[in-house]
Amino acid sequence: MARAPPQAAPPQNAIVLNMVAASTCISAAVVLFNPVDCWRIRWQVQTRHPTMRAHLASILRSEGVMAGLWIPGVGCNAVGAALCRGIGLGCYPSVRDWIVGPGGEKGGGAMFLAGLISGGIGYGLSTPLWQCKTVLQAGVETRRPLYKNGLDGLVQIAKAGGVRGLYRGASALIVRGALMNAGNTLGYDFTKTFARRNDIAADGQALHITASVVAAFLSSTFSVPADVVMTRYQSAELLGTSYSGVLDCAVSLGRESGPGAFFRGWTPLFVRVAPLYVLYLPAYEQLRKAFGLGYLQ
Repeated sequence: MARAPPQAAPPQNAIVLNMVAASTCISAAVVLFNPVDCWRIRWQVQTRHPTMRAHLASILRSEGVMAGLWIPGVGCNAVGAALCRGIGLGCYPSVRDWIVGPGGEKGGGAMFLAGLISGGIGYGLSTPLWQCKTVLQAGVETRRPLYKNGLDGLVQIAKAGGVRGLYRGASALIVRGALMNAGNTLGYDFTKTFARRNDIAADGQALHITASVVAAFLSSTFSVPADVVMTRYQSAELLGTSYSGVLDCAVSLGRESGPGAFFRGWTPLFVRVAPLYVLYLPAYEQLRKAFGLGYLQ
């Protein structure tokens, strides 16, 4: 099978254009899939329903799709995703190439580490937005909403705890975001690179979609334990409990519910991430191409 033709040298502002491409595509995708994300958060904090199917049926019956799943946290979700993935995927090629060095050949280790670094920075900076999103979505489930909307949430958190309050739970979010982004970059970039090097598939839509599914699987698997801990920690007030820190939350969860509790929500996370990735990563590639960057290499 023919290899993809060589691409022209990227423009000088390539990193900025790549960040714009990543943030634009992911923010549009998360708005579309916010109902699945909201369901995931609500399932992680609920205690009334024995199965995810029963829980979802209850939401749809009593609240409807818009009020119960689509609207809660959608603004914070979109802006937070644009910021964290704009950095996490937008800066990834530059960080990866810096790790590899001039003339080096990229491998899985460099892909994972570059995604870990850029993802940790992106998710760390966007912590206030994710905190508001989580509380808004969990508050719908517990019937104890703390904020009217995302802006109100940011203002209230800042008034009560200052900058430190805005970054409450940042350590868990950085770990979760770094692992999710690393799963994304490793799964996507490695699948594309392996297919091209071995003449399995040309660099095009079919390969982009296949690599997106692999990326979604690794992102979900790597990040779900930290995701569960982050949700519990940031929703502690709504759940009527308190933790001295993220580590105390993780230890308490493991002691009370066992190791399986850390993978609770893997299915709704993958169900949400897989179609989101299949939509946003191929779209990101097309926007890169339109910006003169070519497909991700």
